[in-house]
Formats: sequence, structure tokens, C-alpha cells
Amino acid sequence: MECLYCHHQMGTGKYCPVCGRDVSLYRKVVKASNTYYNVGLEKAKVRDLSGAAVYLRKSLDLYKKNTDARNLLGLIYYEMGETVDALAEWVISKNLQPDDNLAAEYLRKLQSRQSRLNQMNQTLKKFNQALYYARHDSEDLALLQAKKVISMNSRFVKAYQLLGLLYLKKEEYAKAEKTIRAILNIDVNNTAALSYLDELKDIAKNKKAIAKEKSRKQARKNVERDLFEDAVRDEAIVPTYREGTGSWATVLLLAVGLVVGVLFTYFLILPVKEKALNTSFNENILTYNEKIAERDTNITGLQGQIDSLNEEKSNLQNELAAYTGEGGIINEYNKLLNVLTLKASGDYIGAMDSISSIDPSLVTNETFQSVYNSLNSEFNDSGVQNLFNLGKAAYDARSWETARVYFDKCLELQPDYPEVIFYMGVCYHNLGDWGKAVSYYNQLIDNPAYSGTTWGAQALQQRGY
Repeated sequence: MECLYCHHQMGTGKYCPVCGRDVSLYRKVVKASNTYYNVGLEKAKVRDLSGAAVYLRKSLDLYKKNTDARNLLGLIYYEMGETVDALAEWVISKNLQPDDNLAAEYLRKLQSRQSRLNQMNQTLKKFNQALYYARHDSEDLALLQAKKVISMNSRFVKAYQLLGLLYLKKEEYAKAEKTIRAILNIDVNNTAALSYLDELKDIAKNKKAIAKEKSRKQARKNVERDLFEDAVRDEAIVPTYREGTGSWATVLLLAVGLVVGVLFTYFLILPVKEKALNTSFNENILTYNEKIAERDTNITGLQGQIDSLNEEKSNLQNELAAYTGEGGIINEYNKLLNVLTLKASGDYIGAMDSISSIDPSLVTNETFQSVYNSLNSEFNDSGVQNLFNLGKAAYDARSWETARVYFDKCLELQPDYPEVIFYMGVCYHNLGDWGKAVSYYNQLIDNPAYSGTTWGAQALQQRGY
């Protein structure tokens, strides 16, 4: 047994050997729970299922982790047709005790029989429909539906109870008693069934009393009739005959016979046919209702599928937008490819400008990250030197405009590069823009840090031209 406080195994003493807490009351509660479980088990063995369920629920009220009691309660629910309640108890039991638990085997067997689960689901739906009909004064439809439920699950106690009540309301007492006896075959002490049976016994007593009273009245009528017939026989009755009345009597008898035939047809034959038509009509209504319910279920299922597909479509569109839209992943790949293309074509400045527009956080691909990090490191660590080298090569080739562009970008990254400042002045000088050339020379001449250097001297010499 686990300790209530520290969940370690306890010994037999009053205190937990691990945490030292007093667990005597806890032991009493668990013991009481086991006692209720044993009583419930004994009742279940003699098929007193409802009585066993009462004691098992008391056992679980005291100690919810009593998985033996919970598993047995699930079996009782399953035996009485309460499949949902049985599954709930077994699932809880499995969660409380994942290992070495019979509930896991019960659940596995049920889940392996998918057709059985579907049949149970249909049975519950039909039972709920029967209850709906009964509550809305459609006893005939409720009766037909309850019979179908029992044909699908012959141990569904609640369906038998509903059918018995419907038979009682329709005063079909023989069928009601048969239905109630079927309940008691499943659950010998079912409280509702026993109360229905007592009601039937009271009805039978009343019927016997009424029949006895009718018999007494009939006997008295028979005595009075016999006395009257004796008195009539004692008198001399002389038959009379009038000429010309025979044909009229025949017509009258024929008319009376015709009326009697019509009345017989109206009161005896037509009600039987009407009842048969009503039964057929109710069966057709029930069939149509089932078809409508099935269609509604299918529509609901299809609508659910449509909603699911629309949601999936929306997710895919969002994913596609994340790849192809503005700021998408593919767009970042295109930017990186453009940087590589510009660099390969010799447009180093364009490559440096383009890499700044890439957002590497959008792409998790390792290859992308590796190429981006390599280029970014190159531009950050060696970018100025590379620009200078490209500019100096153009300068040496007397390509003044090309050199000016490289040197200008170089100064953006490192404004205090005296050699580049001097070359910028020379480029503008050769391009014929003397004003800008002088401004660059002055940066070297007027700045004390550069005025005494070689570049300051060269700038002074260039400005004197």
C-alpha cells in the first residue's frame, strides 16, 4: 500500500517508515473501501448487479484508487448495457494503475472489435430516440424503437425498463410482466423492476376484484331472468296472426340484418384494419426518422470533413505564403542567390548591399545558414580590404570612375582610411572635378593626424598642382 503523503510503500505500523506521518486513519479508510468491495463482489456473484454497484460506488467514494472495485463496477455497467459508463471506469482505472491492470485488457478487447463499438454507439442513439418519443407522447414509436434497441443489445436494462413502462401504459400487462421478468434475469434485485412488478400485482388484484363483482352481478341477473322465464311459461301465450304482415316482416328483418352487418363492420372489422394501418404507418415514420437521422449524421460528418479540409487548406496557404510571399523563405533564398550572382559577376558592392536585406531568422536550413554566415563574415571582416583591392586595381588601370565607386563604398565602411581618401581625391582630380578632389585633399592636410604623414604630404603636393 502506498503512503498517502509521500507515495512510498508503507509497512504495517501506524506511521509511514519514509515520511513518518501518521497513516492509521488512512489504513482504516482503505480497509473500509475493501470491505465495501468484498460486499459488492458477493452481490455480483449472485447477479444482484444494482446492489453490487451501490457498494462499489461507496468503496470508490472512500478510496478512488481501489482499481479492483473500479474494474468490477465497469464489468457490472457493461453487463447491464451501460457501455459508456463501463469504458469511463476502465479508463480511469488504467490511468491510476498503468501496469498489471485488468482494465487494460478489457479496453484492448473492446477496441479490437470496432464493429461492436459501432453497434453500441448505434444502440445508445436509438435508445435516446426512444426516450424522446416516449417523452413527446409517441408511445407507439417509442415501443418500436425500444424493441430494436433490445434486439441489438439483449442485456440493456434501461431499454427493458422503458419497454416495460410503455407496456404498462398501454395496459398490455402480460407483455409488461414478461419484460420485467427479463430485467430480473439480468439483475435479480433491480429496484425499478421490482416496483413495476408490485404495480402489476396490484393491477391483477384490482382486476380480480372487478371480475368477481361482475360475476356476482351476472349471477343475480341470471336468477332474475330464470324467474321471469318461469313466470312466462306458467301463462298461456296464444300466438296471433294478421293477414298481410309477412312481407313487411321479411323486409324489416332484412333491414335489421343489414344494419347489424354495417355496425359489425364499423365496430369490429374497421378498428382492426385501422390499428394495422396505424402500426404500419408508425413503422414507416420510424424508418423515415432513422433515415433522416442517419442523413443528418452523414451531413454533420461531411460538414466536419469540409471544415477540416478548409482549415488544412488555410494552413497550407499560410505555409505557402511563408515560402513564396513577401518576406517568405523562398524570397530569402532568392536574395542569397542574388548575392552570390552579384559577387560572381564582380559586383562586389551590389553583393554587399544585397546581403543586408536578407533576414536569416526566417530560414532554418543548415546549408542556407552556412552560406549566409560565410558571406556575411567575409563582408564584415574582409569587406573593406576587398573593396580597397578592387578599387586599387581599377585605379592602377586608370579606370577612375570604377575606382571611385569602390573607394566611396570603402569609406562608407571605414571613413578614417587615409590612403583611400587620397585615392578618392586623385580619382576626382582625373575625372575633372577639382572641387571634390580638393575637399578630399583637405581632409588629409587639415587633419593633424594625417598632415604629417606620407598621405598628407602627397595630398598637399597634389593640391598644389
